[in-house]
Amino acid sequence: MKFKTKVLIFLIAVLLSLLEFNIIASCSCFEDIIKVSKKAGYELIANVVAAEVHTYGKP
Repeated sequence: MKFKTKVLIFLIAVLLSLLEFNIIASCSCFEDIIKVSKKAGYELIANVVAAEVHTYGKP
C-alpha cells in the first residue's frame, strides 16, 4: 500500500473519531439517538413476531 493511501486512511479515521466523539459528548443528541434506536428495535421485533404469527398461526 502506498504511503499516501495510508496517510489518507489515517486522516479519515481521525476525522471520524472526532466526529463520533462530538456526537457522543452532546448528551441531548445521544439521548435522541438512543430513543430512535430503541423505537426502531421495537418496531423490528414487532414486525418479525407479526410475520411469524402470519406464517405459522397463533401459538
